[in-house]
Amino acid sequence: MPPFTNSPFQPATLLQKGVPAYFFGSFSQKTGNTQLALATDAIATNVATITGYHITGPLPAVGDLISIINSTNSTGAFNVNRAVITAVSFVASTNLMTVTFALTGSNQTATADSGTVIIEPGETADTLVNNSFSRAVLVQAPEGDSQFSVPVSVTFPTLPTAATVSLQSAIKLQSNEWTTLGQIAVVAAGAQTVGPFSTATLQRGYLYRLAVTGLTGTGTIVAKIGG
Repeated sequence: MPPFTNSPFQPATLLQKGVPAYFFGSFSQKTGNTQLALATDAIATNVATITGYHITGPLPAVGDLISIINSTNSTGAFNVNRAVITAVSFVASTNLMTVTFALTGSNQTATADSGTVIIEPGETADTLVNNSFSRAVLVQAPEGDSQFSVPVSVTFPTLPTAATVSLQSAIKLQSNEWTTLGQIAVVAAGAQTVGPFSTATLQRGYLYRLAVTGLTGTGTIVAKIGG
């Protein structure tokens, strides 16, 4: 998602029940799963390469998630659950797709196999930038006059050395109104020490965004809020 801009040309995202809204990063609700019939598999230096015949679904992308069942080679080593795809290609004339992903195991040359492959679209991360703000999300408070809680998730596909992510609130979409409510995620010494999942108690502030401060090193981020 684009970073926060104090401009009428960037409205806030409306949080809807059952549909996460992304502060940082993105996910397409319109892209479906891809299914393959496993044809061959191999491992070389802890990198798996599988080929499969395309049955249905779009061409996957790097960062999508691959799951395999009913493979028998290497004592079922290729039966993975949501491994991250590192490369993908497709030859339309043969209907054969080639996918690679990290897999710890003994080396194996390409060998015929059978099984079912499902590839799910993955989230797209944003690059971390120090002293930056996420896109604003409009949260409609439930009926009543009490506080309410919502789930917030902040992950770092690539961890920086250090970073602090704080939740901020405002009544109107203007940059001079934002107030920090508290920390949502912290990275220290290359490890996430606060998060990735938390429940934020909101004060009926109406608009919310995240602020990234104290960044050292480089990294990527995906952050979302649930309704």
